[in-house]
Amino acid sequence: MTWLWLGIAGVVLVAGAVLPVVAVRKRRRPGESGEEISARSRYLLLGHYVEKPVSTSEPVPRGLLNEATERWHSAGAALAEARHTDDFTLAKRIADEGIAAVAKAHALLGIPGPEQGRGETR
Repeated sequence: MTWLWLGIAGVVLVAGAVLPVVAVRKRRRPGESGEEISARSRYLLLGHYVEKPVSTSEPVPRGLLNEATERWHSAGAALAEARHTDDFTLAKRIADEGIAAVAKAHALLGIPGPEQGRGETR
């Protein structure tokens, strides 16, 4: 009979240790949605253009590229804190603003830039 109680106590201890881990994993998985994938994709696309920006002495394109870099940092911070669909939507919108700034800068410089319609869903 003592072994039965020890076995039950062991099961309760294991369940007490495992259940919080499983609950946290399920709670932190809003990222399985398409919104997280879309936000991270747009963030990475923006990073492609701002990590090694085009060198220019023209003030307007340079300002647009600086703005895009700021948006890249902001989107990264938003993604780091994102837990819900609304958070990922915000991060995607910030990254899209940066991509738009890069596209304008590249158009002014006459070089190819990101495609505006790519990856956007309305």
